[in-house]
Amino acid sequence: MVARRVGARREYQDIELMTLDIRWLAPAAIVATVPATAIAAQYMSVEQARALIFAGADQFEPAPVSLTPEQVQRVQELSNMRVRSPQQQVWRVSAGGKFLGWFILDEVIGKHELINYAAGINPDGALRQFQILEYREAYGSQIRYVNWRDQFVGKRIDSPLQLDVDIVNISGATMSCQHMTGGIKRLLALHAVALRGTER
Repeated sequence: MVARRVGARREYQDIELMTLDIRWLAPAAIVATVPATAIAAQYMSVEQARALIFAGADQFEPAPVSLTPEQVQRVQELSNMRVRSPQQQVWRVSAGGKFLGWFILDEVIGKHELINYAAGINPDGALRQFQILEYREAYGSQIRYVNWRDQFVGKRIDSPLQLDVDIVNISGATMSCQHMTGGIKRLLALHAVALRGTER
């Protein structure tokens, strides 16, 4: 990994190490798309993401969220991100009857194309981890590497979650980094608004 600091700004220019927890996973599908410079790569399945984020979990109970207009507004206020859909795929996760947290599927726009990812949120509202499922941009796929994703572990709704503040940017992938950071902030807001207090 090579990093540089420009004033207070620190950027990853070239991250050579693939994430330790997905290096053994061959891309499920790599498909050339139009235009020729775009590549769609599916790095893992939902099941693989579940196993990585919630190792040891034995139950994923569907708990889909349908936000009310008032909740949509509140999530947007907390995250400063637009809610593209009030519907959210969520699972309640447990192991041996003990509640472990929430598993959520989501997507954000990179620069031009969608990024599909999965995130885990702990019972206390802190981010557990997230995994990139599918990335379609020609550049910036380094956001799936563990040394970038690990910056988010433990972040909460009151964390800054801003590039060059508490999240390091990746040179050449600024928009993907920015939108991915915003997506995580939005999911933490979703938890605060619609999931907190619903544990059982």
